[in-house]
Amino acid sequence: MMYIKYKKSLLGIAVLLFSLVSYAQKIEDATFLTIDGMDYDAGTFMKFYFKNIDIVQDEEQKDIDNYLDLYIDYRLKLQQAYELELDKKESHIRDIQSTRSSLAQPYLTDNKVTASLVKEGYERGLQQVSASHILIKVSRGASPSDTLMAWNRIEAIYKELQQGADFGSLARTKSEGPSAGNEGGLGWFGAFVMAYEFETVAYETPVGTFSKPIRTDFGYHIVYVNNKRADPGEVTVAHIMTFDKQEEGEQTAASRIQEIYQQLEEGRSFEELAREFSDDENSAARGGRLDKFGTGGIDETFANAAFELQEKGAYSKPVETKYGWHIVQLLEKHPLKTFDELERELRDKIQKSPRSRKITEAFTGQLKKQYQVPGKLVLPKEVYDLVNDSLILERKYVFDKNQPANTTELFKIRETNYTITNFLSYVEQKQLKEFTFYANKKEKLDAFYEAFVTEKIISYYDSNLERDNEDFRFLYNEFKEGFLVFDLIETQIWNKADNDSVGQQDYYNRYKGKYTWKRRLDIDLTQSTSEEVALEVRKMLQQGIATDSIKARLNVDNKTKVMISSGIVEDTYHRLPDDFEVQLGVSKVHHDDGDSFYKVIQVNEIIEPSVKNIEESRGRVINDYKQELEKNWIEDLRKGHQIEIHRKVFQKVKAQIKTQLD
Repeated sequence: MMYIKYKKSLLGIAVLLFSLVSYAQKIEDATFLTIDGMDYDAGTFMKFYFKNIDIVQDEEQKDIDNYLDLYIDYRLKLQQAYELELDKKESHIRDIQSTRSSLAQPYLTDNKVTASLVKEGYERGLQQVSASHILIKVSRGASPSDTLMAWNRIEAIYKELQQGADFGSLARTKSEGPSAGNEGGLGWFGAFVMAYEFETVAYETPVGTFSKPIRTDFGYHIVYVNNKRADPGEVTVAHIMTFDKQEEGEQTAASRIQEIYQQLEEGRSFEELAREFSDDENSAARGGRLDKFGTGGIDETFANAAFELQEKGAYSKPVETKYGWHIVQLLEKHPLKTFDELERELRDKIQKSPRSRKITEAFTGQLKKQYQVPGKLVLPKEVYDLVNDSLILERKYVFDKNQPANTTELFKIRETNYTITNFLSYVEQKQLKEFTFYANKKEKLDAFYEAFVTEKIISYYDSNLERDNEDFRFLYNEFKEGFLVFDLIETQIWNKADNDSVGQQDYYNRYKGKYTWKRRLDIDLTQSTSEEVALEVRKMLQQGIATDSIKARLNVDNKTKVMISSGIVEDTYHRLPDDFEVQLGVSKVHHDDGDSFYKVIQVNEIIEPSVKNIEESRGRVINDYKQELEKNWIEDLRKGHQIEIHRKVFQKVKAQIKTQLD
């Protein structure tokens, strides 16, 4: 009995949940507005509302009922644009095509993986790693036998390390990398410096331990992590450098740097000493100044000397590097940027680096599941037989379109088949731009096939974005419709207002009272470099001396003591002094705090307020005329159209919007 009651209660909950889901779906899909027999669903209206709510400045327009009026006007404008066939204009089609490409880009990648790599890159960039490695070289395109041989060698070295062998000794005697002579030491490095696989192992391996063998494009590595530290950012420094000129057989660099250091200690200018005595000619001309740098990719001794300095202007004792002797002066420290400051730069770095393959692989994997394409596609044996070994490896392969097997299907994405013909045509073109070394035909064709599948599946998705991605469909339609409404307003309002001189004149005649000049002044505004000069200018103005003569008398010996500007300005002109009293004649000398000039103003005429003629107010008249035309046009839009608001649905829409806003 209890079981039956429990079962019924579960059934009731299921029915209730189904009803709630159906209710929500009905609101989204239900028709809430019909215009001339065309239905508009509530879901699209709500998307528009929420998308625009934050950018709407007028609080009245945020009211849902008021926004509905705007939405109806928008739909009526679109309807008229289609009636005028503006969507068929070549310029409109070109704009849409170019816009679609840029709109689609964010949808043609795995944004989650991208965000993860960006965050990972930033977090790794906060830290630096000092590492050593042992390298056994083997290319990605090596034969299986060569790859196995390299693997066996790195495995043997790994076992020696596990048994306690010294890493530095093994690196010096067995590593095939250029760092072998330095016991495998690579110095300090941060993110985006090493191959991604190498970087990952270096950051994930604890200090004082070594990794398992890993593979990069260079071969097999074992990585030993010597130390880790916080990235100190960047610095701008100047340096004074001395070095011995070998061809002259001199050995004076050490003594000369000590003499220069003694001069600094006695108070001489670092910049002057750098210009006079530094052997680095490039920086000497700039007082020793160098471009800003971080700790990676620069001599470690020099970097340490630079980063140890704490105060601007402080300088180091002489330090020796492999390039010579240096004294380093700190000019500025540049701390690490925040994530927000670096995010765009990191995204660009990732897109241009091999780690972008992770994004492509993840995105392609999603699309394969969506389109039910097998995760691992293998070329049939017959494809290898159709391609000549030497020609493909020498990038001279020519596709034979007449081979009978060319119509064989390789894979399918929904309704689209991709055949051997498609692939081999792709191979013929791709080989011309592909310079990667491949050990044999199979490896090259397999790599090309993987690239072919990736390209075709992303291209297919791109071509069908409107169908397969609801968010893009809404965004793309919004842009298309927005362009149409813009073209419509330009056609119906702006172009008409700009070219309708009769309409402009009529509008001006009706409203010319609002196009007026404020009180204006015909003035000579003088600005002098000192009070003494200003008093002299004032005296000459009172004597009736012309402004050109005043400038000629005072501005001598290539020195400008007074500047004079003349013309008609409104009495609120911003360059007039705050305490200026409007009256005919010559003013007193004015000097405001913070102003480096002394001003004297001669008022030649006071022009009382007056109505502007149409030429003087043409710009404002056209703009106001456009607004009147648009207002009348929108009012006329609703005439002759059957507009039905489905009130019950709209009430539910309002309730749902308010719930989401709360």
